[in-house]
Amino acid sequence: MLGPITIEPTRLGAPKLACVLAALALRPGTPVAQTELIDRVWDGDPPDAVLNVLYSYVARLRAALKSVPGAAIRRAGSHGYVLDIDPSAIDLHAVRALRDEARRTAGRPAEATEGVRRPHETRKRAGRPEQALERVGRPAEALELLRQACELVGDDALVGLSGRWADETRAALAAERLELLTERYAAELDAGHHAAVLGDLTALSDAEPLAEPVAELLMLAYYRSGRPADALTRFETTRTRLRDELGADPSQRLRDLHLQILNHDPTLDLPTAAPIQLPSDIPGFTGRTTELKALEQLAESASLAAVVGPGGAGKTALAVHWGHSMIDRFPGGLLYVNLRGFDEGDMVSPREALGRLLVAMNLPGDAVPDDVDAAAELFRATTADRGVLVILDNARSAEQVRPLLPGAGAFTIVTSRDRLTGLIALNDARPVPVGMLDQAEAMELLTRILGADRVQSESEAAARLAELCGHLALALRIAAAHLAGEPIIRIADYVDELERRDRLDVLAVDGDPSATVTANLELSYRVLDQDTRDLFARLGMLPGEDFAEELITSASGSAETATLRALRRLVTAHLVEQPRVRRYRMHDLVRLYAARTGERELGEQDRSTLIDSFIEWHHDRAYQPINDEETNIFLACETLADHPKLWRLVLPLRNTINEWRFISRVQRLIEVGTRRAEEAADGLGLFRMTSMAATARRATGDSDAAIELGTRALTLAEPLTAREQTVASGNLGIYLFDYGDLAGSAAAFIRGVDLAIASGNTRSQLIFTSSMAQVLVRLGRFDEAEAYVRSAEALGEDALSPEQRIRLELSNAEIHFNRGDFERAMVAADRAIAIARQGSYGHLDMWCMQVQAQILLHSGRAEEARALYDEEVRQVRSRKMVSYEPEALSYLASVLVELREYAGAGELIAEARRKQPQVGRGLQVFVNLVLAGVHNGLGEFETALAHATEAVTGYAAMPWPARHELALVALADAYAGLGDPGTAREHRASADRIACPVNQLRRHR
Repeated sequence: MLGPITIEPTRLGAPKLACVLAALALRPGTPVAQTELIDRVWDGDPPDAVLNVLYSYVARLRAALKSVPGAAIRRAGSHGYVLDIDPSAIDLHAVRALRDEARRTAGRPAEATEGVRRPHETRKRAGRPEQALERVGRPAEALELLRQACELVGDDALVGLSGRWADETRAALAAERLELLTERYAAELDAGHHAAVLGDLTALSDAEPLAEPVAELLMLAYYRSGRPADALTRFETTRTRLRDELGADPSQRLRDLHLQILNHDPTLDLPTAAPIQLPSDIPGFTGRTTELKALEQLAESASLAAVVGPGGAGKTALAVHWGHSMIDRFPGGLLYVNLRGFDEGDMVSPREALGRLLVAMNLPGDAVPDDVDAAAELFRATTADRGVLVILDNARSAEQVRPLLPGAGAFTIVTSRDRLTGLIALNDARPVPVGMLDQAEAMELLTRILGADRVQSESEAAARLAELCGHLALALRIAAAHLAGEPIIRIADYVDELERRDRLDVLAVDGDPSATVTANLELSYRVLDQDTRDLFARLGMLPGEDFAEELITSASGSAETATLRALRRLVTAHLVEQPRVRRYRMHDLVRLYAARTGERELGEQDRSTLIDSFIEWHHDRAYQPINDEETNIFLACETLADHPKLWRLVLPLRNTINEWRFISRVQRLIEVGTRRAEEAADGLGLFRMTSMAATARRATGDSDAAIELGTRALTLAEPLTAREQTVASGNLGIYLFDYGDLAGSAAAFIRGVDLAIASGNTRSQLIFTSSMAQVLVRLGRFDEAEAYVRSAEALGEDALSPEQRIRLELSNAEIHFNRGDFERAMVAADRAIAIARQGSYGHLDMWCMQVQAQILLHSGRAEEARALYDEEVRQVRSRKMVSYEPEALSYLASVLVELREYAGAGELIAEARRKQPQVGRGLQVFVNLVLAGVHNGLGEFETALAHATEAVTGYAAMPWPARHELALVALADAYAGLGDPGTAREHRASADRIACPVNQLRRHR
């Protein structure tokens, strides 16, 4: 439409046909009535058959528009038409869209159509004239959009159309074109392009001699190009034309400009370029998408961002890179000052920093007040509403930063190794934490520096390199720099060097003291107070991965209040991390540096005492849950393998064995702990390690070895206290139970519990009472079991921990269950699991589920029992309790037999055998009972007979009457299946003579 009416590439030669299209295209998507079309096309003088002619024009246009994707003319009601088309396909609407987008990009409302700001407009602020400023926007992008719009407008619109509507529309579009050109050339002058557009402005002013805004721009362009006389001549020419043709004088605006040119007003000069002080952008800047987006969002909604994190993480690189990407967003300039808060040189004082910042804002140095408060006030006034970005890099503290905060409308980024908590609390700083690179970002950084081919060809070595560098940006760049400088060295060779040597020595650039990880960490360490340095050195000597606050307090050698204050300072300085409440850790490379510091700052006696304190802290908690400390203890045991008291550190791993996890790893440590106890002639240590070795063997299913070691531990306990003798007897009872010697187990348990009661060892009494109760009820000695449980309960609620209450409730459940009182049994089991779910008590929650499942199974609710055993198996696998999994699978298989899913049960037993071929004798007897049921169900009676015979023999020897009874029933079923009803009746009669209450429902269903 902005030129001849054309459906590219074809021009519509028939003027009235073109007018129909123009009338529809002026308002795409909007219905135009037939009467309106006729009036516009025929200018009030239509032919007699005008409707037929209009129909023919519409038909021709429909055919022509087939070449335009998505364009069509359709009827709108019974008396109108509408042009369906993407507006951007029409040049007029494309121009308007570009203009609106340019206004939005420049920071002005898109709907603004008048009052375009002139490049020389001024306003008053703080008592002096200042360059007028738009809202913060992106002027360079806005100018490019205006240029694109101007390329589309041409010189005239609706070429070839005549009539009143065409003339009026053409005049309106011409005015719109002139406004667009004026807006574009105003932006060109703002950008300093006065010389480049002088010719275009002259031609436009000659074509529009009465357009004062154009004359105004041309005069300013002449003046800025050093041609004030030509500017004054253009004013006279315009004044004459206005008077001769319109009988009017120039506007006040144009007269003011004329006067300013005569007076050489400095405000007409191109504003001084906004300062851009940013250091060079970091080549190959990598990742940090989340942090960059956070800064962008904060720039819209806040005034102050605190980019905080450990040294070497890339905080400065992030802030500088973001600033470079946002230059157009801050027309008032981008200011930068390194405050040297963590640097070799002296820290920059607030007054010195303010002087640099104000000089950068074009104030002479002697105009900066010596008083910090006065200088700060001047800086705020100078930067207010200017659209300025201020980067205050490497700040030591909030106190150093506060005087440097700019005026309203500016955006400030502070980077620091300190958390700047005070700045967040009092100045509404929004934190942007910068930590380690993730794996993908680390690999991307290596790829940028070393090249994709090199990294991809050694992808595993590159991933290991990132791990050894702790994903710290500085360390990765140092490592990559070494490799880039010596391309013949493989990444794997450098990785090998890092693993063999001290990593801190390797991660350094020779001849550049600042390009080392050690020097970077030293900058954080040197600003600490002496108490905090001392705690840092002590933490460096502690083996492990992370530490409980209580351990740190114990090992610090200082009062708790002072220790916690120093610990918070280390966290604030990003030398220590706090991943969870009351737990702390160090980055891998920080830990190496802290260890160096400890070796340097602490004497040998101090280090020895510290390690002893570390060991004793863990030993004293050997009977508490180990979840939080397990990894630390493993690492510490490996580090302290030669320590004579190693067994005291190994002892807490008894909890790991009881959870059926990492058995082989613990066994290796037990062996080392045993040797150190033997070398030190430490009888208590030798006993403890022998007991743990027995428990570990039990967990692997080696009942014979467990009993042998348990018996040896009983001998080793004789010269020790009643406590060790109690433990030895109780543990031997557990091993004999697994073996299937229930009578021997009961005797060992009773000896241990009686010793515990006699010596006042309530803890061991409560632990072994619950285990003993299980054995006694299996032997049918219900009253005896109940008496011991009641004796334990008599200690009182206050004496019972939640774990002990769980055990006693389970004991009650076992007693009621084996007596056949399933309802009371379930009530007790429910009470136990309710307590277990309130905390973390190792595997007790699974013991609760197993007891509940057995009650459900024997009371005829096999489907519910199955659900519980399914959950138990899931829990076993999620907790990686590998050694316990065969037992869990076997119990689930027993329920499937009850549900007549024989094949599935057989598969579970096969899986259990694959995962652990050797199991305890007691569990093996149970497996035989389950397999007897499987093969009876599948009609494989010979195989069932063999398994049932093994089960009958095993349970008779234990003895375990309830299971013996079920084994006899399975044996009877096998004989019946083989066609020997007489022998089947004999075995069933034997089962009837046992007739345990617990089996009454299962046998008669």
